[in-house]
Amino acid sequence: MKKIYSVVIFLVAVTVSSCGSSDPIGPSSGGDSEYYPLSVGNVWMYDRSGSIASGGVQVGTVSGEIKLEITGTATHSEGFDVYVQEYSISDTTVINSQTFISDSTYTEYMRITDDGMYGYSNLTDTDSSFTVPFPLQAGATWTFSEEPPTTGEILSMSVAVTVMAGSFDNCMEMRTVWTDSGMVLTNTADFAKNVGNVRNEFVLTTATMIMTITNSLETYYLN
Repeated sequence: MKKIYSVVIFLVAVTVSSCGSSDPIGPSSGGDSEYYPLSVGNVWMYDRSGSIASGGVQVGTVSGEIKLEITGTATHSEGFDVYVQEYSISDTTVINSQTFISDSTYTEYMRITDDGMYGYSNLTDTDSSFTVPFPLQAGATWTFSEEPPTTGEILSMSVAVTVMAGSFDNCMEMRTVWTDSGMVLTNTADFAKNVGNVRNEFVLTTATMIMTITNSLETYYLN
């Protein structure tokens, strides 16, 4: 379970943090950058709910929340500026009547240019840990990384999504697929203009288990 949680936390950061910016780091406002409204002080709160199945039988549930906050800016070792994104993830997992409580934190460094959005796990990374290339258009595909293999695809630019935070039309829907050592994690994420990520659905599959977790936007504050 510990390894699986680490995988999920990493992919949460990769996808939820797919929210780039035009203020003040990045290209001029408008266009694709409207799906990624980053500014220092922005906060997003997500509800987490899910289930765990083994051999086709449900054996557990997951509930919790994520707080995503843009806490400041920093300078990368290669000289460009990035946004500092901090995540607080709290989960309660019940498996066969046993309860496990997990609290995790994660920091990611974000940069957006006219060519796309880039994320870095550390300020000294020479290559971005993931990329979402512009322009955003249905059918576009790309590779996040070769090792472990992680691919991305824009499924649609016109999805309607309703969550606790409201109803959002014309959302961009992006799917990423991550594979490693027999594990496959598929994430489908929806982004609304001038809001950012409004919903993610993670499906983690191993030889014996399927874990599904949905993150839904509850509240948000944008500067």
